[in-house]
Amino acid sequence: MLLLKRARVPAAVLPPSVALPPPDPIEPSVLCDIEIAGSRITSVGRSGGSAPAGTQTVDLDGALVFPGFVDAHVHLDKTHTWDRAPNRTGTFTDALETLHKDTVNWTRPDILRRAGFALHCAWEHGTRAIRTHVDTWLPFGEVNHAAMQELREAWKGRITLQTVPLTSVAHYGGSQGDQIADLSLKYGASALGGWTLMNADLPAQLDRLIAIARDRGVGIDLHVDENANPSEEVLRATAEAVIRNGFTNPVVCGHCCSLAVQEAERQHSTLALLKEAHVRVISLPLCNLYLQDRRTTGFPRTPRWRGITLIHEMMDLGIKVACASDNVRDAFYGFGDYDAAEVLIQSLRLAHLDSRLPEAVPVVTTTAAEIIGLPEAGRVAAGAAAQLVVFPAKSFSEFLSRPGSRRKLVDGENIRDARPPGFEDLS
Repeated sequence: MLLLKRARVPAAVLPPSVALPPPDPIEPSVLCDIEIAGSRITSVGRSGGSAPAGTQTVDLDGALVFPGFVDAHVHLDKTHTWDRAPNRTGTFTDALETLHKDTVNWTRPDILRRAGFALHCAWEHGTRAIRTHVDTWLPFGEVNHAAMQELREAWKGRITLQTVPLTSVAHYGGSQGDQIADLSLKYGASALGGWTLMNADLPAQLDRLIAIARDRGVGIDLHVDENANPSEEVLRATAEAVIRNGFTNPVVCGHCCSLAVQEAERQHSTLALLKEAHVRVISLPLCNLYLQDRRTTGFPRTPRWRGITLIHEMMDLGIKVACASDNVRDAFYGFGDYDAAEVLIQSLRLAHLDSRLPEAVPVVTTTAAEIIGLPEAGRVAAGAAAQLVVFPAKSFSEFLSRPGSRRKLVDGENIRDARPPGFEDLS
């Protein structure tokens, strides 16, 4: 048995009985004692109790402790291709073209090498659940899914790895839709997914996708409106389709960038539809900051907006919102390391979520876990997995000021220093 004394835990990830009364919003944490037996947390309470006889005790002296992180939207099949397929303009169009050309290199050993390294990085940074989108363009795609299934088994017990097919929503309109769904589910997909631009057939395409998902008892996870065009309203069309079809399985929409550049009245009506349809949203602040509002001709200019969706307004309405890594070291985003702490810190800065810090922590913990169907993950509570990340910071101010600080990892009754792999391991 292991007892962690004086752990400073964000109130948002604690049971109400421990978190209440609400702490100071500037420092929304509670000093706790956490008892662990085997692979589970057996009790969590406010600090001050005595340790049972024979218990190994570690005094954390107020160090900040998070549950294992949840990265709800990534692309493991594309990751770590930057060195051979860089995006020289930084634009969305060139990202698509560059990675399309690189798919000739996507053999099973290649994907296992790159994605395996990515999972190792995520593990050492404290992430314990990941949902990845997997390119699926028949007949291309089975190798990608097979590699992810192999990695899912290899990392079982350490990282929960979910997959979602990424294809054109239009592909679900014919027999290929059933094939894509069956192929993806054959390899353990957690939902059906895709992307699309606005088009006259979109309502029928979404209806067909919903029918396929309903028949197979799964949800939907889409890429929508990853641009600054206010007339792109796939997010709105998706909410309308969910309501129209009475679809009750989970529906997730990622990016949702164009919503931020629409007229206020239209924004409000779309948000109302999202709430009615129970659509969940994942914002990808790092990748969208990188890609959106780039000048494509002439000299570069300073971007005029940050590319992120209406996170505050969604939180105000009770719409579930998470933030995630998205692309890492590929043509869509040339940086990153699958560090959910970095995602949290940068999201706080970019979206001014420091103004609602108690609600911000869940974007990579509790809410992220709920969005991808893992309600027990991302929490520090009795019965939860004993997967914790310990930072040397004694306050949120210290944590947010030194994002690269070293951390310790707690897995079961073991506590150790995090050791991210070197990039030489990719070779």
